[in-house]
Amino acid sequence: MANQNLDSTVRNFNRSQEEEQTATYAASKGLPYINLVNYPFVADVLGIIPQPTAESLQVIAFMRSDGTVRVASTDPFRTGVAEAMNQLASQLNLAFQPFVCSPTSMSYALSRYPILLPPAVAKSEMTTQTAAQEFATLEQLQTAISQVSTTEILETLLSGAVSLNASDVHFEPGSDKVTVRFRIDGKLLPIIELPEKPYKLLASRIMSAAKIKLDLKTVAQDGRMSVEVNGEPLDIRVNALPSAYGQTIELRLLNYRQFLNIDQLQLSQTTRQAIIEAISRPEGMVLFTGPTGSGKTTSLYATLQLLNTPERKIVTIEDPIEYRLEGIEQVQVDPSAGFDFPQALRAVLRQDPNVIMVGEIRDKETAEIAVNAALTGHLVLSTLHTNNAAAAFSRLLQMGVPKYLLADAIALVIAQRLIRKLCPVCHGTGCETCYKTGYKGRMLISEFMRPDAQVAALIKREATLSEFEQYFTQTGNTSLLQDGLSKVTEGVTSEAEVRSILG
Repeated sequence: MANQNLDSTVRNFNRSQEEEQTATYAASKGLPYINLVNYPFVADVLGIIPQPTAESLQVIAFMRSDGTVRVASTDPFRTGVAEAMNQLASQLNLAFQPFVCSPTSMSYALSRYPILLPPAVAKSEMTTQTAAQEFATLEQLQTAISQVSTTEILETLLSGAVSLNASDVHFEPGSDKVTVRFRIDGKLLPIIELPEKPYKLLASRIMSAAKIKLDLKTVAQDGRMSVEVNGEPLDIRVNALPSAYGQTIELRLLNYRQFLNIDQLQLSQTTRQAIIEAISRPEGMVLFTGPTGSGKTTSLYATLQLLNTPERKIVTIEDPIEYRLEGIEQVQVDPSAGFDFPQALRAVLRQDPNVIMVGEIRDKETAEIAVNAALTGHLVLSTLHTNNAAAAFSRLLQMGVPKYLLADAIALVIAQRLIRKLCPVCHGTGCETCYKTGYKGRMLISEFMRPDAQVAALIKREATLSEFEQYFTQTGNTSLLQDGLSKVTEGVTSEAEVRSILG
C-alpha cells in the first residue's frame, strides 16, 4: 500500500510539474493557458476541427461563444497550425482564439473524438448528400460548379466524376489559378479553373480526410479516404505532391461500379479461353503484362472473381490494395516498415493458400519466390511491365530468375492495352455524349503466349528478346496490333486509336 501511495504521489507531482511548465510557457508567449484533462467537451465544438487535422497539428477546439472558438495547442507556433486555422476560419466564418495546453491535456482531448464523434458521424463530413445528382455532360457539371458555394465544390466535383466515369481527378495549381481536370477513358479533360483561396480550403479538406499531414509540404504524401457519392460507396486514393505553386493533388477514384468481371473486359474469345484453361490448373504462373495504365490490375481482379469459391484459399499481396474483395485475404505491403513484396510473399506461403495474387513482380527476389510457389502447388497471378507477351520471358531471365525454374513455372502470359471505343451516338465525329472527343468507353486488346517445348528450349539457352518475338510470330499467334485491327473491322474503334496506343 505504501508503494502504491508513493507511485501516486510521484505521478501527481510529475503532472503538476507538466501543467506548471505549460502555464509558464504560455505566459512567456503572451497566450492564455488551459488544462483540458477531464474538460466537458461537446461534439459540436470538438468537431469544428477534423480529427486528422487535430492529430497531425496537435490543436483542439474546446469552447465556442457566438462566432469565436477557443482552440488549444501544445505549440500554437507549430508549422501549419496558423495556416490551417486561418483556412478553417475563412471556410466556417469563425474567429479562433489560441490557448496553450499540455501534452497530457491534448492526449485527453484527442481521446474524446471516438467517443463524441464515432466514425460513422465523422465520416459524414466527406459525403455528397447535398450534391447527389447525376451529370450527363461536362457542360452540366461546369454550370453546377459555378453555382455552388466554396464548401460544396468538392462534393459537386466528385458527383460529376462518378457520373462521367472519370478514373482520376487532378488539381493543378498555377501562378494565379488552379486547373481541375478529369481523366476519362484515359484522356485528361479540363473541367474548371478555381481561384487560389477556395482551392486552399478544398486541399486542406481533402488532405485532412485522407490523413495527410497538412504541415508537411516538402515531400510527396499518400492517403486514402472513403466517401459516399450519390448513394454509392467510393474509395479514393489521394496523392499530394509539392509544386512551385502549392500542393498538386491527384485523386484516384476506386469506383465499385467500374469493377469488371472477365466478360466485361471484352477480351477476344481465344484469349478468354486461354485464361480459363490456365487458371483451371492447380499450379503455375499466369502473368498479365503491359505498360502502366494498360488495365493489368483490372484483369487480375476480374480473374480473381472467377477463382473466388469457398473451397479455395486466395491471398493477395498489393501495393496498394485497390478494391476490397469479399472472401479473399488481402495483404498491404509497407516497404518503409520493411514489409516488402518478398517478405509478404514468404509470409503468405506459410498460410497454405491455393491461389496467390502478387500485385507486381518488380525484382529478382519477388520473381524467384513467385516462380518457386508456382512450381510447388500454388496458382500464382501477377503483373509484369513488358511491351508484349514474348518479352515476359526475356525480362524474367534478365531479372536473374533461374532458367531451369522458369521453363516449367509459367502457364500463360497475356499482354494487353486499353483502347477507346468509338462513341455509339456520333461514331467518332464528336458530340456531347462523348465530351466532343469522338470516343466513349474503353476495351481491351490482347495477345497471349503459352510456353511449349520450343519456348522451354529458348528459355534454357537464354534466347534474346528478338528470338522470343520471332517465335511468337512464326507460330501464328494473334498480335496486339492484329487484335486491335480486328476491332476496327468490327467498327468499334478506329485504326488511328489502335496505332496511337501501340506506338
